Amino acid sequence: MAYVRARGSQVLIVHGERDPATRKVEQRILFTIYSKAEAREALADLGRAGGRFGALLESAHPRLRFDWKRLAGDLRAQLHVLPDEYDVREERVRSRFREALRAFARQLMQADPQELMPSAELIREQRLELAFLAEMIEWRVKLCEQKESQWNKDTRFYWRFEGASKDVPLAIEEWAADLWEKRELDRAEAAFRLMVDCFDGYAEGHNYLGLIALERGRLAEAIGYFRKTIELGRRLFPKRIARKNYWNDLETRPYMRGMRNLALALNRAGDWEEALAVCDRLEQECDDRITAMAHRSSVYLNTGRWAEAAGAAQNLRGIDPSVASLVAALAFFEVGRQRAALASFLHGALNAPRAARMVLGFKDRAPRSSDEVRDHDAGIDLRRDLHAYLRDGRRPSLRFFARIVAVPDVAGLLKEIEAVVVRWHEQHRMGDREAFERMNLMHSMPFAEERAHEIADSLSLPEEAPAPPEPRPRRKEAVPAPGVH
Repeated sequence: MAYVRARGSQVLIVHGERDPATRKVEQRILFTIYSKAEAREALADLGRAGGRFGALLESAHPRLRFDWKRLAGDLRAQLHVLPDEYDVREERVRSRFREALRAFARQLMQADPQELMPSAELIREQRLELAFLAEMIEWRVKLCEQKESQWNKDTRFYWRFEGASKDVPLAIEEWAADLWEKRELDRAEAAFRLMVDCFDGYAEGHNYLGLIALERGRLAEAIGYFRKTIELGRRLFPKRIARKNYWNDLETRPYMRGMRNLALALNRAGDWEEALAVCDRLEQECDDRITAMAHRSSVYLNTGRWAEAAGAAQNLRGIDPSVASLVAALAFFEVGRQRAALASFLHGALNAPRAARMVLGFKDRAPRSSDEVRDHDAGIDLRRDLHAYLRDGRRPSLRFFARIVAVPDVAGLLKEIEAVVVRWHEQHRMGDREAFERMNLMHSMPFAEERAHEIADSLSLPEEAPAPPEPRPRRKEAVPAPGVH
């Protein structure tokens, strides 16, 4: 609980926190009040159940509880220590910025790469961070001549400025995240490293650094970052929240992202037992059965648990056919259900033809559209997720599906779906629905099953007894790609 204490001619709102290492209770300063005028304005707000001042404190410290009536009484009792007026702008806005700017400028001036090799090495080591800051400085300077409006206006005591100094600015995070999305990995890594150094407890920054390490195949490093994301993300939780609301609440998302990506990284590292344990936590702690099943299906296929892989992936075919249907196809083949395998493979291939070919080891031309890029990326992820299963490129299942892709009817369907997607983008601008309706039909499981039945008959595949219906999961959300925000 927050409380008030005096320090010299200032009044502090503080909170006692126990240091996990020393177990001693230490005071954390939440806010500093510099004058009687500022205190009286805060008191006027606190008398209205917090008001603007209370909203600032709650926004900056969402995990703390505030007793506004008690805080108001304690603040009144300390009014006598405060001066009547104080240059708050100098203290709260200008002096801290100027002090940090001087320190940075001095270091940069002294590190002359022309004079000393240690300076050249230092600048070389930090060149990406410096380039990131140079772009930010140019951006800030360009936009500083703003007109005052209700959206950017601050209080006369600069409360909004003080509150905004606690967290990573959303625009900066989006800028760095855009570098990640464009796979400018060096620049994104430099930006997020700088941000986690500047902002304690920045869970999302560790998650992005984990994704960058994962993209580069540095699995141990990625696992470490995702564990840190989970640790920091757990501290962001509200006091009370139902499991079903974990993904809907922005404060719990970093925890879930970290756990989802940890399961992914552990699977790729071959730590099967812990990957499955994390999947259990996802389902039990976070009520996220869908993502848990998606990761389990990959682990099961990698470890030869064919029936379990088929069951988990089959449940997800309606949610993420580009991945789940292809995984289910491989698992069905391994348990001897060739017709079911063919239908599932055709469903996956019609939703992601490039990914299907990549799983089988075929090379394709470079992607030329956003749809082809997504399809290509799905194939890359599948090959990484199923690394142990695909290690033996001569598996009977892979040879079987390679022959299926070469069947004229199947080759024709894959060629048609790629043309239909292109045509849909062209027709979309004119309001024509022909290609859209054909695309939806070809993406559906009933279409794949019907065509697979015809192809299976033509290939004289053995009939099989119908499998019992699988329970379908509640559809909460699409299975996210790694780190999708």
